Amino acid sequence: MDAVALRPTAVRGAATRDALLDAAEALIADHGFRTPSHRMIAGEAGAHVALVNYHFGSKEMLFEAAVERRAERLTQTWRAALEEVRRDPERTVEDVLRAWFKPFGELHLQDQEDMPWRNYLCVVARLASAPDGNDWYQRYFGTVDRDFQRALAETLRLNEQDDLDAGFRYARSLFGEVLLHRCGKMGSACPPRGFRENDTDRLIGFVGSGLRGLAREAMAAA
Repeated sequence: MDAVALRPTAVRGAATRDALLDAAEALIADHGFRTPSHRMIAGEAGAHVALVNYHFGSKEMLFEAAVERRAERLTQTWRAALEEVRRDPERTVEDVLRAWFKPFGELHLQDQEDMPWRNYLCVVARLASAPDGNDWYQRYFGTVDRDFQRALAETLRLNEQDDLDAGFRYARSLFGEVLLHRCGKMGSACPPRGFRENDTDRLIGFVGSGLRGLAREAMAAA
């Protein structure tokens, strides 16, 4: 007899766990990390409210599990984009920043076929506003984040780690805002005043100029 058929409770439990993770992704994408309650998550998943803590221990642990679940897919996409850029000896700061944004920029945000991935990218974009968001980001993306910082350091010839860390952190936060506007996750179907489809390119140019300015200051002080 099939082994799965012998454990219907385990199968149902796994399905409920996945449903709760899907619900958490969707609600965080729409509302951020602070608004979703146990009851909202359970209602979205079609599960009993007590199952949130039963499967994950707490709402916060469920949220972290939602961040972790697709982290490897995003990390691999980032690594492939960064490796392609690093093979170019003429790469610019803007090229490195575009490689970071590539997983977000290539997604057709109106395509409903990959809604879980779309929701997940919006979850990542919202990490900057989560109480434990920076810890989670570093836990699941810290290694690839440092790879991007090394690529920026090589391109800029800037070795001031505090400047690199701050500059790249600010860039991630700004990229997150642009992504949430494109996802329609800012509480309105209308884009913010002054928003343009090429805002990502404008932002990349702005951040790149700022990082080059930091590099010039560091060289002048040396």
